[in-house]
Amino acid sequence: MKSTLLAAFAAPSIALASIGIGPGVSDDRAYGARIAQLTETEAAAHGAARFVRADLDGSGSLDADEYVSLVLVTAELSRLNGFVALAAGGRDEVVALPLDAPGALGVGERSRVEAVARGEFYAIAGSDGLMSASEHAEEAARRFAAADRDRSGVLSKRELEAFAGREALFSRPSA
Repeated sequence: MKSTLLAAFAAPSIALASIGIGPGVSDDRAYGARIAQLTETEAAAHGAARFVRADLDGSGSLDADEYVSLVLVTAELSRLNGFVALAAGGRDEVVALPLDAPGALGVGERSRVEAVARGEFYAIAGSDGLMSASEHAEEAARRFAAADRDRSGVLSKRELEAFAGREALFSRPSA
């Protein structure tokens, strides 16, 4: 099932790369404008939209494969594009990754992202092995709070970059 889910999401990334949208290329028409700030309410809307996209079978909950597929696709597209697309406040906007995106995920990085995503899933989902919309929303709120260093309820420049990096499971290259 996992390979089928990943194949379904791979086509958009290939299509984006083939039309010249990738690191360092901005196409605000396709993805919306770059945002300067993100409110807690907008982040919650993004989290809810993310959950709906991940619920491929429409069951109202996510299994491990659905969650891992969402995380892998987000990571892959974010790296290819150099930004994270956010569905916030009824509009699509983008937040640049904190560093130049390294391009497509390599085998090792894909394995790392998948392992992190599976660990996250089981930590969030609990003993029933399914992630509910409320469990997903609680995790989204924790991620927002972690990025909101000044506790203003609004993410701005550096906080947004940290939030985007976390959404894409982007790790800085070793020096």
